[in-house]
Amino acid sequence: MAVHEEHRVLVVEDDADIRRILQLFLGERGFAVLTADRATAALELLGQAPVDLIVSDVRMPGMSGIELLQQVKQRDPDIQLVLMTAYSSVKDAVAAIQAGATDYIEKPIDFRRLERILETVFERRRLRHENKILQQQLQGRVEFQGMVARSPEMLEIFSFIERLARYPTTALVTGESGTGKELVARALHTLSPLRDKPFVICNCTALAPTLLESELFGHVRGAFTGADRDRKGLFEAAHGGSIFLDEIGELPLPVQAKLLRVIENREIKRVGSADAFRVDIRIIAATNRDLAEMVARGEFREDLYYRLNVGSIALPPLRRRIEDIDLLCAHFLGRLAERLGKQVTQISEAVLEVFRRHHWPGNVRELLNVIERALIVTRGSALLPEHLPGSLAATTTALTHPPDLATCALSLSDLTIEAAERDQIRKALEAAGGKRMEAARLLGLSRRTLYRKLDKYGIT
Repeated sequence: MAVHEEHRVLVVEDDADIRRILQLFLGERGFAVLTADRATAALELLGQAPVDLIVSDVRMPGMSGIELLQQVKQRDPDIQLVLMTAYSSVKDAVAAIQAGATDYIEKPIDFRRLERILETVFERRRLRHENKILQQQLQGRVEFQGMVARSPEMLEIFSFIERLARYPTTALVTGESGTGKELVARALHTLSPLRDKPFVICNCTALAPTLLESELFGHVRGAFTGADRDRKGLFEAAHGGSIFLDEIGELPLPVQAKLLRVIENREIKRVGSADAFRVDIRIIAATNRDLAEMVARGEFREDLYYRLNVGSIALPPLRRRIEDIDLLCAHFLGRLAERLGKQVTQISEAVLEVFRRHHWPGNVRELLNVIERALIVTRGSALLPEHLPGSLAATTTALTHPPDLATCALSLSDLTIEAAERDQIRKALEAAGGKRMEAARLLGLSRRTLYRKLDKYGIT
């Protein structure tokens, strides 16, 4: 049986031997398996992160499997639950199904039947999910918490954000610069029970390493030169709500160790103080770097990586979202035209074709910047190729006047993603007159990310 590795199953069983056998059976089939010896312990685990399926005994000390089912359905209706019992009867089976159980299995467990139940559960789940995405695509446009898409990958991400937001677990949002990681973080907060509490942002690249610890944890008077008074840190400011740690891959290792303690103990110490106090916060982190690779190189703590990666959302680059380009353009055009007071109502097909073929190293942020710049330049009611910046205007010329076959053959070897990115960075620097900060803005990249790419490609 093929099982998606991200499916999480929680086994709730007071008999340690049966619990262990089920853990081995499910683990061998590719599930991520959690276990609990009673219903109350299961509810504690569910308070930390979502699961897809619960396999639970009916009769346990304290809360029964039926009572657990009722509480689970109130918390998260998407969770499927299969009940097990050694006291099988038609009455129990009917009660379980009426309460919302997916299915019912007798003890001793027939593992072939359990395997068939699992196949049915996840096949139904897949079909419901595909049907939901199809319905959304038929609508032609989906706006979700400031994000716009109709591509299946993004619609699936929207669905997962809605579900993950119900849980207080840490979350890790990954993706290239400009893909919308902050929008995802805001959505996780807005859709959560913490929506009326603070949402605090810390850009880990904006501060020098020596100031970052003080910014996050605060400090007491006299902790260092210039600390003339006690100061509250961002963790304290976010108490009761969420904190978004953008570009967490840039955190120095000593600060990573302290962040791990915050996640594990929900306690902080201000710089220069021996006193610890509790903070109740949800941590949402984001990065455009490969943290797993950084762990392998010893640049990022492995234990911190796994604690952050409980709820993981990977955003695709814009070049993989071609079917979203037209929607994004219409969305940005309407929003920017109103803000700039421009009577521009359309984007020409020639411009749209350029956008569909462009590599977009700065992703959605770069597209937004390009449309804003074109709106400022245009004096008519439509965006035309001549309103685009030089690098994109050149693409328009190439589309309307394609080179001969010999020229194409010579250039094929350079048509790689890295070559395209290197070319865009060089052109952005030319357009910015060599000013790196301006080039970063045009590309939709952070200053540190641009410097890293300049070093990677040997651009001076």
